[in-house]
Parts: sequence; structure tokens; C-alpha cells
Amino acid sequence: MTTQTLGRAASSDVVMRPLPYLDDLKTGDELAPISYTVTQEMIDAYGAASLDLNPVHMNPAWSERAQVFGTPSTVQHGMMSMSYMASVVLRAFGPLAEVTTIDSKFTKIGVIGAEITCLGKVRDIHPLGNGKDFAIVQVEAVDMDGDVVGVSEIHVRLPRRAAQA
Repeated sequence: MTTQTLGRAASSDVVMRPLPYLDDLKTGDELAPISYTVTQEMIDAYGAASLDLNPVHMNPAWSERAQVFGTPSTVQHGMMSMSYMASVVLRAFGPLAEVTTIDSKFTKIGVIGAEITCLGKVRDIHPLGNGKDFAIVQVEAVDMDGDVVGVSEIHVRLPRRAAQA
């Protein structure tokens, strides 16, 4: 079986493009990875957007004193990590892809300066018909030490090619 890599790596490459057809995907296809470095500015922007102003994320002085996770650093929001994992799918399939389910687990904190790469792979194809066709993409976020920071199972509904007469 051959696999293909879908999507683009650079965030500036996100463009409006037609959705891929479910028929063109294969189990094992890899999606282009997304890498980012956790910064306090990113955490602050995510906290303001999500209204999650917990000091473990937003207040470096408080975090240094409290060391909630055994580190003096603030940590990224788990939902921020999930957003990056979902972005792997949206960048590969386009912003019009209909993500119907995201099931995520966070397995390690992301401290300031952590370099995280999100890797996605098509796990299953479900050609159910009646417009309910979908693929399941498994995304894993890995830090610079090779430790898994989070995993997501993302269901995305995609169109089918028209049947040939």
C-alpha cells in the first residue's frame, strides 16, 4: 500500500480550496505536520480568546511560586494543544472541512519554550452514504523530547465522488 501526504506545513499556506473526496483518502495517509513553540504571548492570546484566565497559564509570577505541575513555568492550555491538533486536519483538508468529533487526551504539560509537533494520519475511512461519509484522523502532539503531549481522534465528514454511469 502506498500512502500520500496531505496538506501543507506552513500556516501561511492556509487557503480556500476544494474539499478532498473521501474516495481519494487511504488508511495510513499522512497529513502535513504542524510545529510550534509554546510562548507566553501565545498562552496569553489563547487565554484572552477562550476566557480561561487561570494563573497556571496566565501569570508567570504566580506559577513560579505555586509550581502547580512541578515546574516554575506557566503551561499551555490543553484546549490550545487540541486546537493545534485539529489544525492539522483543517490545513490538510481546508477550512470548509466539516469536523464532527474531536476526542482528545492531554498526556504532558507544554511549558514555555516547548517545541511541539502535531502529526496526523488517516486511521479509518467510513463510506456510509447519505452524506454521512467520514474519515477518522489520528493526531499526536509530540514535544522536543519525543514525549507525547496529547492525542486526538478527529472525525471529518467529506464528500464522495459522483457515481459513474
